[in-house]
This record gives sequence, C-alpha cells and structure tokens, in this order.
Amino acid sequence: MLASFDQPDLFAPERWPRRPYCTDDFEQGLKIRSLKQALTKSYIEANPPHLRVWSLYDIDRPAGGLAWEDANLPPPSWATVNKANGHAHLAYGLRAPVLMASMEARQAPLRYLNAVEAAFRAKLGGDDGFTGLITKNPAHPLWWTLKGPELAYDLGDLAEWVDLDRFKAQQGVKVAEVGLGRNVTVFDFVRLWAYKKVREYKGVQGGFVHWQKAVYDRCMARNGDFSNPMDHREAYHIARSVAKWTWTKYTGHDKNISDIQRRRRSGSISKGTYAMLRSLTDA
Repeated sequence: MLASFDQPDLFAPERWPRRPYCTDDFEQGLKIRSLKQALTKSYIEANPPHLRVWSLYDIDRPAGGLAWEDANLPPPSWATVNKANGHAHLAYGLRAPVLMASMEARQAPLRYLNAVEAAFRAKLGGDDGFTGLITKNPAHPLWWTLKGPELAYDLGDLAEWVDLDRFKAQQGVKVAEVGLGRNVTVFDFVRLWAYKKVREYKGVQGGFVHWQKAVYDRCMARNGDFSNPMDHREAYHIARSVAKWTWTKYTGHDKNISDIQRRRRSGSISKGTYAMLRSLTDA
C-alpha cells in the first residue's frame, strides 16, 4: 500500500541530477538550476542524463496513482498525483542504477531495463509518448505525493512481475522507439556507423574534434526521427561514449576480434561484454 509521503532518503543528491531541468510553467520553458533550487519547482528532471535511477510512468487517467494495483504490479517507490483529475506519475527506484550510454559497459543491462519498462508501461496503460525527462516533483505541495514500501528495487525483482518475452531487445533486433527503446536504437545505429567511419578521421589535423562532431550530428539526426525525441543531453552522452571508444579502442575488425577471442579464452571479460564486442563482426 502507498502512504503519506515522508521519505527524506529519496532526495539523496546521488539519486538526482546535480543541475536538473525544472519549471513551474512549461510555457515559460525549462530552466537548469541547482538541485536545491529545482526541488522548489513543481516539475523536475529526475534522472541524470547518463543514468537511470528512477523508472518513470505517466498515467493519464483518473485514479492513476492506483494503476499499479489494477495491473497487479508492485507498489511504486513514490507516486505524484494531480489533485484535480487523479492523473499520476509513478516512479520505481532502481537499487543499481543503469548506465545509459557507454561502450565500456555491457549493453545487456540497458536492454533488460528497456524490456522491463516496456512491459510495465503496457500493463499500466502508461503514455507511450512520455519521454520521462520531466516528472511531477514529489517534494512540491501542488501534488498529492505518496510513498511505497521500497525506495528502490532490484531490476530482476521488477522483471518477475511481467512477461518479458515480447519486449526483449537483443542486439540486431528492432525495438519499439519509445522510452529506452530510443536509446537502444540510437546507440546501435550510431556505433555500427562509427566502426566504418572512424578511420577516415584519424591522421587528419584536429581529427578527434571533427570526429566527435560527426558522431554527435549522427546521433541527433537519428534522434530527430522519433516522434518524441530524447533530450539532447541523452544524445550527447551516447555520442561522447561512441566517439571516445571508437577513437581510442577500435582498430578494425581483425585485431579487435582476435584480442576479444584471446581475452575471452582467458576468462578476462564477461559473457555479456563478449557478446556485445563480438557483434563487431556484424558491423
């Protein structure tokens, strides 16, 4: 059950962006402020652009704060409810935040989270157009804010409440281009392009600067194809990760794959990392 809101640990600085977007009026636009200032606004950015700490859902119907109960899902960490119409945002905290864009990290956790969020959104009847960038501020008196029994969940525990089979996103398989599916789509689209293009920029004066710009432009172009694009900061973090990794680590198919095979045989990289890097052969 949800209870009246009293959860100071929710606002631990490590769970929030250092300088979030925030506003009291969307017509006035979003502003970047310190976390202390942002927590006085009615709408706030909950997740840092490179991490998923809170899994957010927009329920645009009366009694939205109880959508989890109707869907036979666990109670959210917190729910912010519009007092006038009952529409709500539900937030599930993640005990282990998921890195949103990194060539160094395994992509399996991101794809797993994408599947879980897609399944939760379907069961909740959540808005597919909700980008999750801005949410109702749980600290603001404009909303009726309720807390659940758990501040954070293990992702595996959340997955046990849903059937993931039709939402799983394996590499090379097209995913729904909503929510985290946009991050997966842009990452796969840009990394495959980058493997083929990075050598054109090496050996050129100012090559890395031009390479970063090219990768960012590629990310933004693909992001612009979405009906609800990601925030430009999310695209920037994807571009920065892909640009840096391909520039410093990627040397072409043959050498990279032979190194991967050697390290795989020695047990020095995980199965998930091996699977991601082995996909270079398909690039």
